[in-house]
Order: sequence, then C-alpha cells, then structure tokens
Amino acid sequence: MNRTRTEKGEMSRNRLLEAAAEEFAGKGYHLTRVGDIVKRAGLTQAAFYLYFPSKEAMYQELRDEFFHKLWELADAGRKVTPLSKEWTVPKLKENLLELFQFFASVPKLTQVFLQATDEGENLHRQLAQMVESNLRRNQEAGHLRGEFSPEVAAEAMVAILYRLTERYLLNGEKTAEELADQAVTLIAHGIVRPHP
Repeated sequence: MNRTRTEKGEMSRNRLLEAAAEEFAGKGYHLTRVGDIVKRAGLTQAAFYLYFPSKEAMYQELRDEFFHKLWELADAGRKVTPLSKEWTVPKLKENLLELFQFFASVPKLTQVFLQATDEGENLHRQLAQMVESNLRRNQEAGHLRGEFSPEVAAEAMVAILYRLTERYLLNGEKTAEELADQAVTLIAHGIVRPHP
C-alpha cells in the first residue's frame, strides 16, 4: 500500500514538474501562476503544496537539475587533454552530440533557461568560461592550433551551440546527430577548402 502511494506521489510530482516546464516555456516564469501549473497537470493546488513550498522552489529545482547536467556535459572537453591527438575531433563530436541530446531530451527546460534574459546571459558567460578553460588546456597539450584565442573561440562555440539548438533542434528540424556532425565539421575544419 505504501509503495503504491509513493509511486503515485512521484507520478504526481513529476506531472507538476513537466507542467511547470511547459508553462514557464510558454509564458515565462513571472507570468506563470501556480494555478496554471496545476491546471495543466490536472491536479489541485493542495497537491502542488504537498510537494513544493512555492513556485520559486519548484523553479529552483528544475534549474538546479538542468544546470547540474549541463555543467557535467560542458566540462567534457577536459577529458580530451590526456588523449592522443587523433582522438581530438572524435571526442569533440561525442561531446557536442551529448550536449545536443541533452537539450533535445528536455526541450521545454532548454527553452526556458537558454532564452531567459538574465539566466541565459549568466549561463552563456559560465559556459564560455568553462569552454575557454578546456580549450586553453587542450591548446597547451598541442591538440589545438596555437594561433587562435581560446576566449574568442569559446564565445563562438557557445553561440553556435545556442543558435543551432534554438534554430534546428527545438523545432525538430534536425536531429542531435545531424547538428553534432555539422558543428564539428565547422569547428574542426572551418569553411574554407584547403589548397592543394
């Protein structure tokens, strides 16, 4: 009996979190009310307050889970450094694919956090700093060309990731695999045909 109640409670809690992600993506955090969330979830306000003390606490939980996974994936560039040079491009592709797959797995939360003005800018800055640090480490290890600026490259890579996610991934126009292929080709090989 207890187990059933726990499973049912977990299902209700997850329905509330999913409904909140939908509402935050559609209306933004400030315009979303608890009433909107419970209506979308098909539950009551009493059920909401059974699992969350406030809308702010729910938002913070969604944010914390999203950012924890994102930081873990974004820091994957650190794993390239000890590899031999021939593994640099395949590892880059694997890292980009995992990021695009993560964004595709939580499209509403991705929309909420990448597009939120304050959150999005803060996220962009933190991601760029992490990527810059990993680029610098891999540049020093001899995996990357020495003449580019890790700071500028990091900003460009984060911008590419954001734009491809927003333009193609969230609307289902391209898959995570297609975008990882295109992004790694652009980042690793550029757009100019090499001269013979």
